[in-house]
Amino acid sequence: MSLLSTGALTRPLAPSRARRAGLLLPGLPALTALIAGLWGLDRPPVWRDEAATVSAVTRTPAEMLDLLRQVDAVHGVYYAFMHVVSALFGTGDVALRLPSVLAGALAASGLAVLGRELGHPRAGLYGGLLLAVTPILSRYVQEARPYALTMAATVGVTLLLVRAVRAPSRRRFLLYGAALAGLAYLNLFAFLVAGGHGVYALMEARRGRAAPRRILAPWCAAAGAALAAVLPLAWFASGQSAQVGWIRSPGPEDVRLLAIRLFGDLGVTGSAWPGLAPLVLGLALYGAARCGAVARVALPWLLLAPLALLTVSWAVHPYFVFRYVLCCVPAAALLAGAGLAALPRALVVPLLAVGFGLAAPGHLATRGPDGRMDNPEPLMAVLERAARPGDAVAFAPGLVRKYTAVYPGVFDRLDDVLLRRSPETDGSFSGLDVGRRVAAARLDGVRTLWVVGYTRKMEATGWGDDLLPEPFTCTGHWVSGGVAVARFRSAVA
Repeated sequence: MSLLSTGALTRPLAPSRARRAGLLLPGLPALTALIAGLWGLDRPPVWRDEAATVSAVTRTPAEMLDLLRQVDAVHGVYYAFMHVVSALFGTGDVALRLPSVLAGALAASGLAVLGRELGHPRAGLYGGLLLAVTPILSRYVQEARPYALTMAATVGVTLLLVRAVRAPSRRRFLLYGAALAGLAYLNLFAFLVAGGHGVYALMEARRGRAAPRRILAPWCAAAGAALAAVLPLAWFASGQSAQVGWIRSPGPEDVRLLAIRLFGDLGVTGSAWPGLAPLVLGLALYGAARCGAVARVALPWLLLAPLALLTVSWAVHPYFVFRYVLCCVPAAALLAGAGLAALPRALVVPLLAVGFGLAAPGHLATRGPDGRMDNPEPLMAVLERAARPGDAVAFAPGLVRKYTAVYPGVFDRLDDVLLRRSPETDGSFSGLDVGRRVAAARLDGVRTLWVVGYTRKMEATGWGDDLLPEPFTCTGHWVSGGVAVARFRSAVA
């Protein structure tokens, strides 16, 4: 049964009105997402993952290839793209984050097109608008990482699948398979959505959309070819598994936060505030019950990838991090859009207004100084104000050295006293430090040493005291989120 009541979109439109409606349908969610993404784009502080992007894309192509051979091969396509962006527009916060903002706009507009393709344009329109105003979208479009691009690509790949299933042809399934492989090269874990796509193809074949062999066989061939194209990356990346060695097995809190974030809000550890998520969840359940065409696409897309990643993380090895399944959030928005479309039209605007209100705290939080794990800006202000040219600096651990690419004006004045091989030469983000004996010799004669590190490590090691010989004494430390700075003075020099 169609969700559309007798209204403007259900009657034949004049050609000019049809063209305007065709532009409005994807254009309104795109514009909304663009406005939300640009709002305070330079406000969230650069955090450690974005610092990795800056470090990678400011290298020469040869240095970047050397880096990818050792770490972060899974982000190679993204780094190559952003290398071109940074060469054209620089490495300012806005320039590096703008591709993610545009990707968020594409994801929102893509949902509108997907709803129209499924025969429910209002479901797609409302779903795109809901996605555009979710705090979780703002969180990821306002950072220079590949996850917003992955979300947009997932919407596009799903649209290609729907078109291939509704009008099967070899060319359409070939295009879908190529796009699915490309999606995996943006984010390897995003390939898990192929499982949901397979369930959708199976359901459509069983419903008699076309002869089962015209859907299932070409889908299997397309997905199999995509898998074959992705296996070399997966094999190579498996040799870099230390990159995800920090991930721990998900617990009940991770599952709770997953439920909140899949339905649009941020979720904060230890906080009971669910924000927009209950409204989106309620609308999604109603949409799934009322609109089978949307549910057959969106439910497997929403559920299978997160459940698969959780299962693997519990049974085999911990891999679960929410941003790896961010690409499933549009499915929840599409289901919620179907729920809105099934309600009386008089309720749509009030419910959207309620949604905007519930989302506001999340938007403010993600743009605030604590919107990311790290907030290095206050610490950089301390170094800029208090450090003197010729003072020494050390990093605990060496990975914090990524921030030297973000704040060269701060660190170029300081002597990286423990550095043996630079990150560019070492093909890493951290570089290589000297051993303790050489470190003691290099520190001889240093009057002031600044130690920059991650807060937990710094607290556990006496603010970096384990790095230093006896004559150094900590005379102050500053903490900002996940990053800390300590100042040491030598009693001898």
